[in-house]
Amino acid sequence: MSVNQLRRRSCLPLEIVPARRRGCAVTRRFSTRITQRDVLEQAVAAHATRLGEKLRRDGLAVSAVTVFYHTSEHDRGDPMRSVSTVVHMPEATDDSRHLIQAALRGVERTWKEQGPSPWRYSKAGLVTTDLVPLDDAPRPLFDAHDREKSGALMAAMDACNSRFGRGAVMPARAGLVEKRIWSTKFEMRSPRFTTRLSEGSSVSAALEA
Repeated sequence: MSVNQLRRRSCLPLEIVPARRRGCAVTRRFSTRITQRDVLEQAVAAHATRLGEKLRRDGLAVSAVTVFYHTSEHDRGDPMRSVSTVVHMPEATDDSRHLIQAALRGVERTWKEQGPSPWRYSKAGLVTTDLVPLDDAPRPLFDAHDREKSGALMAAMDACNSRFGRGAVMPARAGLVEKRIWSTKFEMRSPRFTTRLSEGSSVSAALEA
């Protein structure tokens, strides 16, 4: 601790404008091991949908995503496999549909058919870097996305999910939330007292006449 700090003088400059996010990741461990390609595709599609929500919230876009999935190091005796690939898109986007297409291309590029001893995948995710503001992202000369229609559609989906709860409206490839066999389970999670009023402790008292 410096002398200025002891004298209650600020030693760090005040950031008037918060720093822009440079990367984003959506990863989850599965509640059960996955051996089927269609289930893995549903999982990465759901992650891509969540990634789009995060990008739109901050007004950012991305032109490439890293898709990865792997087995668990704790499954001793089972075959191990870990893969990742970078999928580039024609232009930077925050549209969940385009992100899902990129995620599915990543699975298509890296998937290997299962043999007698199948790979039992335990985790998958999407990682992005080099995020840019959507309004400043360069546009291609040909086959550019219609950002007006895309923005209106994504805004409508976000509004429905904000009003009726996350997962109320989802792309079909991401599957229905209640029917995902791979979703992470939270039965043993500690109560979130500081972020969920519904999970807080309640106190009642009776007044005597």
